[in-house]
Amino acid sequence: QLTPQKEKFSVTSILKELAAIQQQGPQKYCILGTRHCSYLHQQIIELLAYALVLSGNHVYTSGAGGTHAATIRGALRADDPELLTVVLPQSMNRQPKESQELLSNVQDVITMPQNDELSLDVASKICNSYLLSRSDQLIAFAFHESNTVIEATREAKEMEMLVTVLYLD
Repeated sequence: QLTPQKEKFSVTSILKELAAIQQQGPQKYCILGTRHCSYLHQQIIELLAYALVLSGNHVYTSGAGGTHAATIRGALRADDPELLTVVLPQSMNRQPKESQELLSNVQDVITMPQNDELSLDVASKICNSYLLSRSDQLIAFAFHESNTVIEATREAKEMEMLVTVLYLD
């Protein structure tokens, strides 16, 4: 039988963290997640990205389908294009056609053609590290077996970033 590990949080530390979030100005959010998420989850992610950009926050994400596409759609809908940055793990021509079409609407797209010879898994890890280095906070949408996303959450915690993980299973 598996028992969940309880992290030790005091009410005071949680209240301080929430107060700090409310008192800070716009932040840089990195939204990462699985390619495989339901339509409902995509709608929720899209709404979150929309709200973040509407409130003046900069959103960083990658270019795959699922979580990242929903993030891009939501951020674009907020009609403040300078507050969205998309970083691709490889060159644009390595992206699926539907991703390329969506990305054609994004002003700030950073590609990593130096990773074209790497597997997508390795290139994605490099890309995620770069995204985290540009962000203040990470919001991740993952299944418990989403190894690449979960690895990014560990890296973000090591960087002492505020990390929110929403498990889809």
